[in-house]
Amino acid sequence: MPTLPVLEDTYHTGVTLKLYAWPTPARPENIRCSYKGAPPLTEFSDRYNTSITQRITLPSTPPNVSITLEQRLLCSTHRVPHVWSAHVQDSSSPAGSTETTYPPQLVAKIFDPVFFDSYDAEYANPFILRDLSVSCEVEAYQRLECLQGKRVPRFYGHFVAPLPSQDGRTISVLLLEHIQGTDLRILVPPNIAENVCHRHKDAIIDVALRVSFDILACGVNQTDMQPRNVILRSQQLVSGMQYRATLECPLHLEIDCNDLDIVMVDFEAVDFQEPDTSFSEPSTQKVHVENVKSMYLEGWLENRLV
Repeated sequence: MPTLPVLEDTYHTGVTLKLYAWPTPARPENIRCSYKGAPPLTEFSDRYNTSITQRITLPSTPPNVSITLEQRLLCSTHRVPHVWSAHVQDSSSPAGSTETTYPPQLVAKIFDPVFFDSYDAEYANPFILRDLSVSCEVEAYQRLECLQGKRVPRFYGHFVAPLPSQDGRTISVLLLEHIQGTDLRILVPPNIAENVCHRHKDAIIDVALRVSFDILACGVNQTDMQPRNVILRSQQLVSGMQYRATLECPLHLEIDCNDLDIVMVDFEAVDFQEPDTSFSEPSTQKVHVENVKSMYLEGWLENRLV
């Protein structure tokens, strides 16, 4: 019996992946990702063998881009996605080439159903969940093209990558801009969120909600608008300057309330609707923000909102 792979040996610092640009999988009609009578893939070996059976036959041409994994990011989950910072092996294109030029560092979002939690696999088919997650995220970034590089990361495409040491099974990878900043879950851990002063909390939530409404204006409803999916870009802070007189506030030396630049990430769990530009109009947006802001002030940073 062949030795089954383990997560830590499959994805770790220094692993190189050869990425082939590939069409996005069709969105499953079965959005609950149920098995519908098929046997659940609760055994790791079943998921591994299914992944080999479903592997994609890749062209003989060179890959579009190669990346080397650097650091697993804290936004990784124990489900299908595994999120890494990655170094692009060759980010240059020949003069006159129409090929995409990639920055030297990107975020690689890897979708691998094999390492789906066995308990969760009792209730959801990880291969259907992969296709649903990838298709939703790709469409979201397509709809959000006008906000890429500003309110959401730049999107560099959907790829598949072979794992030669695992019978050539293929995985899905999304390449995204690496945002220089920190997500709010790290800046404001839930256990200290209640100590954040009103001025900081109000500024953070106001800007985060405005970003969510800018996204909604494009027809993308972020149904997982949690602090872990909101990144504050790095700020140029004045050394020793306090942004709030209350020394008890954990952010009094960390965040300038007047200079918040927030980016939203992670669009696996979204609903799509008709775009409505009114959600991005300042006057209308102000009304929408005020209608929901009190609820977010009560517990959003503490992760107490569903």
